[in-house]
Amino acid sequence: MVFEPDDKMKKKMAKNGSVLQYMYSVAGAGKGLIAMGGMLVGIGVLLAAALAGMMGTEGAVKLAVAVGVPGVLLVVLGIFMQQKRERAWLAAYMKETGLSEQELRQIDEEFKQPGTMLLAFYKGKDTNSLKRMGFITANYIKIPAVKPFIYRLDDMVACFYTKKLLCKDGGYDDALIAYSLDAERGFIITEPPERASLEIVKAVRERNPKIIADHHFAYEDREYDAAAGMDQVIELHKRVYGRQ
Repeated sequence: MVFEPDDKMKKKMAKNGSVLQYMYSVAGAGKGLIAMGGMLVGIGVLLAAALAGMMGTEGAVKLAVAVGVPGVLLVVLGIFMQQKRERAWLAAYMKETGLSEQELRQIDEEFKQPGTMLLAFYKGKDTNSLKRMGFITANYIKIPAVKPFIYRLDDMVACFYTKKLLCKDGGYDDALIAYSLDAERGFIITEPPERASLEIVKAVRERNPKIIADHHFAYEDREYDAAAGMDQVIELHKRVYGRQ
C-alpha cells in the first residue's frame, strides 16, 4: 500500500518533531515488560473477584496483591526501559543505518514536505501500524519494517519483488528485496503481500529510475540474478553510473 499522508497524519507521526523517533518507539524490551506486568495485574484482579466468595474479602485482597504487585513492578520497570530506549533513538539510527545525525535530521524535515509517500504492507492506520510503515521523501527511503532500513535514494541499487527466491530446501519463496551500494545493509522479507510489494517497488522506481526492479535481467549479453548475485549487481551499478 502506497499513499500520501495528509497534514493531520504527518503531525501525528512527527508530534515530537521527529517521525523517526515516533517509528523507533514501536519496539523495545520495555514494551514486553509493560504488557507482561499489565497481564499479571489483570490476573490478580480476576482471581480476587472469582475467589472472594471462597477465601473471603481479606484473603482475596492478599491474593490480588501477591499477584498484582510484581505486575506493577514490571510495568514500572518496562516504562523506565522504554523511555531510556526511546531517548537513544538518534544514536541507534546512526548505528543501524550508517547515516549521520545531519542526514537523519534532514529526513525528518523532508518528511514534512509535500510529496512524501507512506509505504505499508497492510492497510491498518492505527498508531501501531503507522509506526511500522516506511516512507519515501525527496532523497531518502525507509522500508516498512520494525528495524530501521533507511537508504539514500541515490544509493539504491535494487528493489524488487520475486516469487522465485531460492530456499535452502531447494524450493522457492516470495520475497521483497532491497539493497543499496552497501550490501551489508540489505533488506529482505519473505511472503509479503504481492500487491503491496509491487506498489512499493513501483513507487521506489518512480523516484529513482536507475534502480534494478527485476530479479533476473540481462546487460551486455550477461545474465544477472539480483538476489543471489547481489555483489555483481552492485559492481555493475557502480560501473554503469560511475559510482565509487
